[in-house]
Amino acid sequence: MKVWEVLREPRTVLLPNTPLVRVRAIMRLTEERIIPIVKDEKTRKLYGFVTRIEAIIPTSTRSNLRVADVARDLPVLKQTDSVDRAVKLLREFKTDSAPVVDDEGRLVGIVTYTDIIRAFMERGFKPKAETVSEIMTTKNLDKYIVEHNEKINKVWSRFVFRGIPGIVVVRSKEEPYPVGVITPYDLIRKGRWRFHREIKHGKIVTQAKVKRIMTRGAVVATPDTPVEMVAKVMVENDFSIIPVVDEEGRVIGVVTQEDIVRTYMEGAKPGAVRVAPLPMPKPVAVEERPSYMTEQQLITEVAARPKEEYKEIGITAGDIAREELPAISINDTVEHARKEMLRRKTNYLLVVDEAGRIVGVVSKWNMLKAIALKGPIWRRTVHDKFFIDYVMSKVIPKVKADEPLENVALKMLSNQAEVVIVEDENGETIGFITKDDLVDAYAAHHIGDVRARDLVVPRKLSTVHPHHSLAHVINKMRSLLLDAVTVAEGNIIYGVVSANRLPFIATEDSLRARKSRRLIWVRRLVRAGIRRARFVKIAPLVAADAMTPVKKPIREDATIVEAVQAMKEQGVDGLPVVDSEGRLIGTLSKNSILREMARHARIRVEEVRERPAEA
Repeated sequence: MKVWEVLREPRTVLLPNTPLVRVRAIMRLTEERIIPIVKDEKTRKLYGFVTRIEAIIPTSTRSNLRVADVARDLPVLKQTDSVDRAVKLLREFKTDSAPVVDDEGRLVGIVTYTDIIRAFMERGFKPKAETVSEIMTTKNLDKYIVEHNEKINKVWSRFVFRGIPGIVVVRSKEEPYPVGVITPYDLIRKGRWRFHREIKHGKIVTQAKVKRIMTRGAVVATPDTPVEMVAKVMVENDFSIIPVVDEEGRVIGVVTQEDIVRTYMEGAKPGAVRVAPLPMPKPVAVEERPSYMTEQQLITEVAARPKEEYKEIGITAGDIAREELPAISINDTVEHARKEMLRRKTNYLLVVDEAGRIVGVVSKWNMLKAIALKGPIWRRTVHDKFFIDYVMSKVIPKVKADEPLENVALKMLSNQAEVVIVEDENGETIGFITKDDLVDAYAAHHIGDVRARDLVVPRKLSTVHPHHSLAHVINKMRSLLLDAVTVAEGNIIYGVVSANRLPFIATEDSLRARKSRRLIWVRRLVRAGIRRARFVKIAPLVAADAMTPVKKPIREDATIVEAVQAMKEQGVDGLPVVDSEGRLIGTLSKNSILREMARHARIRVEEVRERPAEA
């Protein structure tokens, strides 16, 4: 492969007399790694180039340096060079980018490690090493690690004089848990680090610490992470370095873009010990794939007992309506909504506009949509605010206070809502009903001998394999309106994937039908647990990653009261149901109870459609 197949047009080109502080501003806006310098714009004869390293050389806000004063002369690539030679030159001069010229010395483009890795991937080349354990850098690891309380000049000198592409920030040398990453771009992006900045009285401002400048949070790999997955994450996010952690989350190595390029061209590092790769998601059989069904079909999917056997609960919406629900503003971010859900221990939030009018609802499924759109990476980007109106549900069903709960259930199910507004005869809001309220009311007031076996969703529809991709699991849950599925292999039950727990595991790609995940937010909800680090882990995403272990399944002859109580005790929206011999027969979830109520409503599905709330 030749350089001309890899190069791309630079985003900007400068002249030799351009102030160096101007370069820093341009790199901050364009996020470019290299800016070529030409003698004049007409002939485009190459004069040299500057990288992010040159951009951070001035340590004062006032500098008379021009790009000509710090420009690099080498390496310079020719478009007819091979990629092998290009990589050799980049490694020799300890840089991750270089300009490309034609035979007459005119600028034709630039090449970076990111461009080379992307070209390898687009052309279908496979790495010659399989796992991170074969390529990660472990020798002289201290130069790639810094404590978060260190002064900024310590990392600045490593960037400028040693050519280090990036440094992992850890809590301490004794507790090397990653808390962030710092690269030359972080110094370009922020201006509070300059340690020779003078003030009026001639004093030198106290140097900033690393924790003030670093990018908080880190994307990490483990020794058994496939190299291809790491390469993909690096290219898509233009990462310079990714820390490698052990089972306890401690840094044991790093992977740089140079390591990734090396593995495509040369393979594993000499003496590296190979670790077996993580298992990839299990292919989904055709018969296991969910098929599209209308809402009316979904409501009647589970075989119901004849209507004459059903006895109405006998209470109305006004009897169980709660007076208030937690609310957030439409101008709040998704991250704020997530924190409110955790703080208030709720799965539902109302959304109000500036005038205090209700314009939407945020539930656990909305949070999954947010994660699918942005993924956990958006939490690490300060300027990338993601507001709640992108993901909230604008369809809010409304019911009268005297409507039977069966009608409320049908309205909720038909509109795929989890909250309804209760109004009086004048149309004034007097309360709210959530799905959990309906389920509790059914369990507490239903008259009749309803057992778990009567409402169970059959095993074929509600069970997944532990190694099925989480994308398949969530697609199945959304398609069949299941708020829980059982993770099992044969009659061996491992756990359940519950909708109310998924948003707080912070999965990515779940709604995009991808077969594997790229990133998982590792810090889980463990009561009284120690928050060791904030990092995102690169790994395959399968059902076992997101499941909640089941302490005890539901017996098929258990009453609905017993079943709902078991769900509350285990903190999930559904549980597996077993027969008298312990064999798995299906899953009972809150939506199953909702369907049972909706089947016996006095109104038809066509009469309960709602339009989005007016903003």
